[in-house]
Amino acid sequence: MKGIVFLTLITITLLTPAVALECKITEINAVPGEEITIPIKITNTENSAETYYLSHYSYPDRIEGYFYYDGKRVSSIKLNANESATLNFVFKAPEKLGVYYISLYADGSVGITLNVGYPQSSIEVIPKIKSVVLEAGDVATIDLTIKNKLNSRYELNLSCEVPEGWECKFYDGYEIQKIVLSAGESRGLRVSIDTESSANVGRYSVKLRFNEKVEEIEVLINKTHVSEDGEIRLRVVDKDGKSVASAKITAGNEIFYTAGDGEAIIELLPGVYDLKIEKGGYEEKVIRDVKVKGGKTTDLGTILLEKKAYYAEIVVSSRISATIGEVTSVPIKIRNIGYADDSYSLSVEGLPYGYIASFKEDKLAVSEVFIESGSTKDLNLEIYVPSTAEQAEITLRIVAEGSFTAETNLTLNVIGTFKLQFEPAGGKYTLTASQGESVELRGYIKNSGLGTTLTNIRVSVTLPNSDWILEDISPELIPSLKAGESYPVSMKIGIPADASPSEYRLTVTASADQTQTSERITFVVQEKGYSTFLGVGIILASLVGLYFLVRKVGRR
Repeated sequence: MKGIVFLTLITITLLTPAVALECKITEINAVPGEEITIPIKITNTENSAETYYLSHYSYPDRIEGYFYYDGKRVSSIKLNANESATLNFVFKAPEKLGVYYISLYADGSVGITLNVGYPQSSIEVIPKIKSVVLEAGDVATIDLTIKNKLNSRYELNLSCEVPEGWECKFYDGYEIQKIVLSAGESRGLRVSIDTESSANVGRYSVKLRFNEKVEEIEVLINKTHVSEDGEIRLRVVDKDGKSVASAKITAGNEIFYTAGDGEAIIELLPGVYDLKIEKGGYEEKVIRDVKVKGGKTTDLGTILLEKKAYYAEIVVSSRISATIGEVTSVPIKIRNIGYADDSYSLSVEGLPYGYIASFKEDKLAVSEVFIESGSTKDLNLEIYVPSTAEQAEITLRIVAEGSFTAETNLTLNVIGTFKLQFEPAGGKYTLTASQGESVELRGYIKNSGLGTTLTNIRVSVTLPNSDWILEDISPELIPSLKAGESYPVSMKIGIPADASPSEYRLTVTASADQTQTSERITFVVQEKGYSTFLGVGIILASLVGLYFLVRKVGRR
């Protein structure tokens, strides 16, 4: 620790007569974990052989230590009269810094003071680079060599002080925050300094901390990317290396999709994102803590998505129109995207009463299909809409149920047919009338469509020529007619008095907001009654005159 001044390491105070136990060391300094050997001398001052039992005691914490004689670990030693022996007491300094007191016993005792701490020059750090020049957002990688100058193992905590938004990490093949160096060991490390893309141009200080030792590196930013978006690039493939197209990528509130080659380029505001990648038939994958820097591209490389065993999808138009009273055929595809074969039962949910749905494969009705892995089945869904149905928008659910159940919605826009008819009363499309006569043409306007209502129906008549007169139409407007309903109408037609006896055609047109129809009506115009009699009279008079002429000629 900073500021520790190392004193003499161990103090041993002689507590028993020197003739029995001697030690020249009274105090010793050591670093945590350092192995310490203390020599002691035992002398038998008696006139006969004696056995001495060896032990030790430490305070405030227990310290494990052992006595060695002639390279062997011992707990007692036997000495002849006036014989001496030199032993070693061996122990490791505790990891906890502080002062410890040790007592050694062998028919007498000695005391030792142990100071555990680190000297200021425990390590040497040799950075190969002291200053770097970078664009904002770039990463600098610097190699370091750290040497342990102690004769014991040394534990180092590694940390950095960097400007706000920057990152600094130590690596020894992988990210580390602490290392332990053996006595005299030198080790190469790598430090990564990750700058913030919005950093302004200027000089910045990065401090590398090794316990209390500090090494400073200067970083010069020569270009900033403030207010710029960043990019993420990636490519999504399956286990066979095939590109996964249209995979959905969610980053924050933004959604992106991979292209046909499985690649995606994502533009985002600077920040840290979790990317969620998903595609039907594949296991979802989340890539966490992806850092985006302004003006920079983060390349995630190739991302692997694992296929699910069972998965299918139904491909069909989301919306179709179906006409009342008719059968509508809808092409559908069922794809088995999983890596296992499967069979699927087919059904349609949500059909109203009277509707009929059936699946067909090559004109053959089917209710279940078998699809191999990676294959697609082409079918037709036929939907019959009854003639009693009304116009509506119906949401149907198409279901293919197997080990995995695929579902999709189909919106059925049910439409009716618009058909308007004019039918003359009694089905008479030919009428007979006389010159100068007013004729009433009666008939019915009918909505003969399916499932539709016709609105604002008006009747008009196109006359043979301008001498003819449309005297009246009743009614002038029919507000609405539901499907199958009829409404009576009448038209009064004035025939010119000088109209030549002949056939004339007029057109009756019924027009609604939705459709219109026209029918031709034939009028046979005859002469009035007195003209007929006059003609007959002339003929008779001619015949009588001819008779008398013949008789007169005959007499001659």
